[in-house]
Amino acid sequence: MNKIDEELLINKYGSLEAIKDKLDSNYPIQYLIGYVDFYGYRINVDERALIPRFETEGLIELVINTINKHNIKVNDIFDIGTGSGCIDVVLSKKLNNANISTIDISSDALSLAKENYKLNNIDNIEVINNDIFEYNPTKKYDLIISNPPYVAYDEEVDKETKYEPQNAIFADNKGLVFYEHIIKESVNWINAQSIIAFEIGYNQGNYLKEFASKYYQNSIIEIHKDLSNRDRYLLIINK
Repeated sequence: MNKIDEELLINKYGSLEAIKDKLDSNYPIQYLIGYVDFYGYRINVDERALIPRFETEGLIELVINTINKHNIKVNDIFDIGTGSGCIDVVLSKKLNNANISTIDISSDALSLAKENYKLNNIDNIEVINNDIFEYNPTKKYDLIISNPPYVAYDEEVDKETKYEPQNAIFADNKGLVFYEHIIKESVNWINAQSIIAFEIGYNQGNYLKEFASKYYQNSIIEIHKDLSNRDRYLLIINK
């Protein structure tokens, strides 16, 4: 923690002792400071949304490389599970001609996302406050990207996550319910040339690849690993 951060935190929490008490209770340092650096962009964070992690930076890097590798033109993007808006910020900057629609069931998360769009001077985001299980898009997309809740309820997680929105972490059906719904329904949401990209749990890759193959029999389906050499990303590439 540098001197500037320390002064800001003392102003916010009153004393070093109060800060120490927060840290001793496993309160995330990112929430204490109030922002993270994500893919080179400042993203404000608080308890309204999940803290952006480096695995999601990896998802974005993989998507951009895949777009270039397969020469897929991306005009319309659908981000499912907005959270802090970190994915939208980066994609808006890196694919600056694209239109982005983003959905989250949490109005609190969306309020934070809108702050991050404004912070990063972004105004090409269509924000949808709805449940993905009840929402049907009115147009088709070239890229669907999602880092949904994917942790099973009986799975052990880091202590710090207790301060993050639990509905952004845990999901039904052993953490698979969002993937199954999105994969099944997305056949009606995508253009002929397109990419569907997910961040996934380390133990979900084989099942999801097989599940996706039932709906995308003529597509390229890939599992990619993260920096810890664990399965972390699922790509469905339609050419």
